[in-house]
Amino acid sequence: MGTPRFGAITALAALAATFWPAPVTAVAPRPPAPVADDSRPLWPSVRDPREPGPSSIREPRHPGPPSARDSRRAGEAGNSGRSAADLAVPPPPPDRNAILRVTDVLTPDPPIAGAAAVYAVTVTNTGDRDADDVLVTGLLDQDLALGLLPADCSATGHTVVCGGSGLTIAPGREITYEIPVTAGPELPDGTNLTNRAYVTSPNATADEAQLIVQARSVAEVEIVKHAPATAPAGNHVAYRLTVVNHGPSQAVDVTVQDHPGGDGATIGERPAECPATGPALICPLGELAPNERRTFTYTVIPGISGLIESCATVHTGGREENTADNRSCAGTAVIGAAPSPDPTPPTGEIAEEETGDGAARGREHHDREEHKQAGPIGSEIAEGQGEPMAPAAGAEVPPPAHHRTQSLPLTGASLWMLGLGVAVLLAIGLLVRSFSRRDPHPGRTR
Repeated sequence: MGTPRFGAITALAALAATFWPAPVTAVAPRPPAPVADDSRPLWPSVRDPREPGPSSIREPRHPGPPSARDSRRAGEAGNSGRSAADLAVPPPPPDRNAILRVTDVLTPDPPIAGAAAVYAVTVTNTGDRDADDVLVTGLLDQDLALGLLPADCSATGHTVVCGGSGLTIAPGREITYEIPVTAGPELPDGTNLTNRAYVTSPNATADEAQLIVQARSVAEVEIVKHAPATAPAGNHVAYRLTVVNHGPSQAVDVTVQDHPGGDGATIGERPAECPATGPALICPLGELAPNERRTFTYTVIPGISGLIESCATVHTGGREENTADNRSCAGTAVIGAAPSPDPTPPTGEIAEEETGDGAARGREHHDREEHKQAGPIGSEIAEGQGEPMAPAAGAEVPPPAHHRTQSLPLTGASLWMLGLGVAVLLAIGLLVRSFSRRDPHPGRTR
């Protein structure tokens, strides 16, 4: 009886140990073992014959080390409250949108006043769906003149509209409108030009851009001097100056200067464009529009004979890239002796001698000249009087006002007359000597 009772106590102790929790100790807890299905009996030695054996129970497969994808899904599941199985299903795609971007540029940059330029507006669809009925609007600066617009563009004043109904831009595609413009030629250097561009669409986001550039003024001014190849001494030599602005911008503060060549040269007739006096010709012309031409003439009295060359220059107050044609020279060969200080007689006396009365007075003057040569030296017959008038002591007898001929040098005829005068003087001397030796007592013999 003792042995069966001991066995029963042992069985009860084992059963109690199975259900009674173990005391808590300081040892680190071990991970719990996999719990079997609750429907299985608690007694390990008793089982239902209808249940499969231990060999048919599928144990969980060891997952092994988690991959990066599983870790990312686990993290996402932890953050979002969803399991990894839920993350395996892709979310629905978001709504697709069309996004438009606009840019503008002006070429050349900076634009040149008076020269052609191109204002280009580019629209790009950076979204993921088509942009329909795209409308592009450009608001140009007031100092820009429009040229020939593209086929699907129109203008009202300085506002240009392109595209609109029927214009579709696919995702990742772009369209560019090139609008020809010209800056005003009269714009000062450094003038600001402001342009704005806008793009809109019913099913896309809108965008706008602004462009500010500074205009540049560049003029090309040329001067050409014309002169005769030859000219007689003492005459006025005519020169012609031509100044032209080849553009494209307006030239400002244009000034022409010219210095007559040769020693003693003086300016005769000055043009209206050159009012200043002095030995040089200074002509402030002011502003010259593109392709404007100014021509004027003036005369010079050369002071020496031979080849005389002079140069004219032109300067502007603005920017000029090519200055090689801002200077022009011309030469004239002056033939003959140098003129006297005042070679030109008064105009009135020249006109009188060309008439009949003037010719009569000229013959009368010729007769007086012959009478003066026959009479005493240094005397002059006064008009209307019979007695000669002696000049003042030490004063030179001025030549007649209308006597324009200069003193001739000694020639062969003058030498002959001089020799004849010497012979006459010798003959007179011999006669005087012979009369001085005549005998005062003709009857007395020696």
